[in-house]
Amino acid sequence: MKIPSQILLACLLAGSLAAQQQPEDIPLLRPEERQAVDAQADEFNQALAPVLTTAAKSTVRVWAGKRRLAYGTVVADGRKILTKFSEVARAAGVLRVEAGAGDVRAATLTGVYQDEDLALLSIQGEPLTPVKWFAEKPGLGAFLTATQPGGQPAAFGVVSVLERDLRETDKAYLGVQGDLRFAGPGVKVQEVTAGSGAAEAGLRVGDVIKRVNQRPISGVLELRNALTGLAPGARLAMSVERGGKPLALEVLLGNRPDLPQSSGERLLYMEQMGGPTSRVHDSFSKVIQTDMRPDPNQIGGPVVDLHGRVVGITMARADRTRSFVMPSAAVTSLLDRKPLEPAQVRAAAPVARGLAAGERPEQTAPQLPGLVPANPERLRRHVDDMQRLLERMREEMLQLDGQDR
Repeated sequence: MKIPSQILLACLLAGSLAAQQQPEDIPLLRPEERQAVDAQADEFNQALAPVLTTAAKSTVRVWAGKRRLAYGTVVADGRKILTKFSEVARAAGVLRVEAGAGDVRAATLTGVYQDEDLALLSIQGEPLTPVKWFAEKPGLGAFLTATQPGGQPAAFGVVSVLERDLRETDKAYLGVQGDLRFAGPGVKVQEVTAGSGAAEAGLRVGDVIKRVNQRPISGVLELRNALTGLAPGARLAMSVERGGKPLALEVLLGNRPDLPQSSGERLLYMEQMGGPTSRVHDSFSKVIQTDMRPDPNQIGGPVVDLHGRVVGITMARADRTRSFVMPSAAVTSLLDRKPLEPAQVRAAAPVARGLAAGERPEQTAPQLPGLVPANPERLRRHVDDMQRLLERMREEMLQLDGQDR
């Protein structure tokens, strides 16, 4: 069922703030304003209820003891639950699935898709209602709602970035470090990573990269832009100057190496501003970015469009303005693969990729300047962190600018 456009418009205009924020989160709220916010939130939830009815039947809560870990999506024959692995992996006690009022069952962890931080639970008894996937991907700006088992919205928002790959090792890797002191034009190679495509092609320290696929290279940033959108396995025609003489090379791009995650402590804290975040909230292979704000223990359930069609599942709450949804086509493709047995899961649990709200990164002893040689890969990761931070600040400024107008 689709929400009537008049009701949706009225609720969006009057109740969007109420539905995204609890009254206690709004500062200096007078009693009459609190009452208005509550009323608008109720109106909004009632308008959404018709489109959530079907998906809610395939949504469950996952518990361990008295602690709710995550939501889950009923799949396969109705006796399998797809949920957030990093939450159930650290649970103490027997796992239970709450499928409705009075319907609580013991659950067993039977499969793990560790690279996507998803797990399969098995339950006994009468089968639940398996989800019906809608394979078409929602477009930019499409309205989405995450469901609760009872039919209420867990969160809502719009698609802000279309499907993309967040996994660093899936990105193309050239394997050179440019000399930032070189005045150009071009990029002077300061270091070539052993075993990389650049090294295999014969690129050397001191070479100056002039063109990539006939595109003039003015500096390090332009070289980075020339690689944007290219996948591992792509071949580059590279024009190089060596000792003042031109040289043509062909480079086969590889995958980025699997480096330790070293996001700065300040960036991690900024990601947690505005509410708790999921312990694992990056390195997914196929996700849509939205501005929904589900709680971390509401991750793993279905996400529907305005027609009530299940277009994916919630994967993570990353920060105040970003949550990730895996589209239905990617979920069904994943479920066609055989999951790992729980005993096969690597000892390095994926929770290391993120921090829960309130947790602090491990502290290391301070290093005296000059005693540790510069690590190019670490420096590059710091640059990536800064670019992510600048991008986040830019998004925030654009949103504030839009609100002021």
